[in-house]
Amino acid sequence: MECNFLTLPTPSANLPGGCAMSESRFSGDGPDVFTSARRALVNSVTGERVEVSQSVVRSLSAGRANVQQSVVQRLASESATIEESVVLQVRGSDVSLRECSALGAMGARVSAEGCRTVFLCAPSVRGNVQALVTPRTAFALGLGFFFGRQVMRLAGRLLKRP
Repeated sequence: MECNFLTLPTPSANLPGGCAMSESRFSGDGPDVFTSARRALVNSVTGERVEVSQSVVRSLSAGRANVQQSVVQRLASESATIEESVVLQVRGSDVSLRECSALGAMGARVSAEGCRTVFLCAPSVRGNVQALVTPRTAFALGLGFFFGRQVMRLAGRLLKRP
């Protein structure tokens, strides 16, 4: 388990206010198999399988991540399940969002129920998600910016002619 707390308790220590970080189970010389955080303030968590509940995490990297009622700044995972949480940035192959908010969500497959995102980039999206900027709107905005700029240049040249 690679956990970097903002304060420096041992992984099994009880933190103020009932916060705790569980011990992880190791698989020989390889990465941790399971890491769990509940009511913790954590700088970074790395593991094969990570569960975070009612915590604040700056960076989470895992093969499989399960986040419930938490705030995460950056999440990178092959498979991520996020429920009733706020995530700044999530990247993964299979991303599942339920009743949460995300600034940016990127994945091969994204399933969402009752979620709001600003940027959503995925070839396959299932469920009810409200995205402010999707790939289609980003392309339209870029195309509109390009043509608007060309028109403004042409108008500037025509106005400068004597």
